[in-house]
Amino acid sequence: MKAALLASKGELAVREIPDAAHEGWAVVETRAAGICGTELHIIDALFEPPRYPFTIGHEAAGVVASAPEGSPVRAGQRVAVYNMIGCGHCEWCRSGNPQVCTEPVGQLGFTLDGTFSDYIAVPAENLVPLPDEVSFADAALLSCAGMTAVHASRLGGVALGDVVVVDGVGGVGLMMIQVARACGADVLAIADEETKAELARAAGAERCIVLGPGGYADVAEAVREATSGAGASHFVELVGTEESMLAGLRSLRRHGTFVSIGYTGEHLNVHPVELILSELRWVSSVAASRRDLETAVGLCAGGRLETVVDTRYPLDQVGVGLDRLRARKVSGRNVLVWE
Repeated sequence: MKAALLASKGELAVREIPDAAHEGWAVVETRAAGICGTELHIIDALFEPPRYPFTIGHEAAGVVASAPEGSPVRAGQRVAVYNMIGCGHCEWCRSGNPQVCTEPVGQLGFTLDGTFSDYIAVPAENLVPLPDEVSFADAALLSCAGMTAVHASRLGGVALGDVVVVDGVGGVGLMMIQVARACGADVLAIADEETKAELARAAGAERCIVLGPGGYADVAEAVREATSGAGASHFVELVGTEESMLAGLRSLRRHGTFVSIGYTGEHLNVHPVELILSELRWVSSVAASRRDLETAVGLCAGGRLETVVDTRYPLDQVGVGLDRLRARKVSGRNVLVWE
């Protein structure tokens, strides 16, 4: 089979590799795999892969090719792939939170070979059945961006009547806007250009701030102007620079919640008083649980969560999709497809 292999830092190519196999696991024939900004972090070794060569990719959907006897899925079934493989016995796995497992088996595309391949080996318990209303491309994006948005909303406590600022109108940001709206919140999106602001409005954002030459310097004031001086109840941070994070903290109302998802190589330098005086909450959110993926699939099937696909590429053109992502020329998400 073919896979997108990272031979060394920055060196990616599509190569033939042995067929996917793992005793006791199911095998999925890949039909779609989303191209996420995290892949750039892996390629650049911000997250060092466990070895080279290494198959990248962490979000996918497809058809079950084989499954062990007694599995919850069957051959021929359409599924989304949940990428976190927990130990199954720690307190976090037992409570349905394998994303913070203390002794994980691993995560596809991070510590285990990923989803940019013709076939994927994964525990059958990690496969979420897909209703006919959800396409493979939709499901692949829900397996990262969609479930991440659901998980962050739950952790952050987004509720009816809240004002949620979503900073960053990419794949996760567009999902976050829709999930926050489904929770009954009003959404203000921050975009770096007008075309992305248009995408945010189409996804359900009532208001948008388009960054000007000053970047994030004026964001806090703009958020307060848009909220009659009160500030936002939630600031969902997807950009991850020090400038954007400080702007987010300063945009919040008293008892506001900063939801941290995005990251770069930058650190945050903030005086504790900025958090203490307004009794702000900081909630960090990593990936999601299988339940969150199930919820995202259900929202999509019901027409309340839509994906935005920029371009579909065959596996052999994965480098083109990654280059466009690095150049910030993608509106929504690029997706690899297997016809």
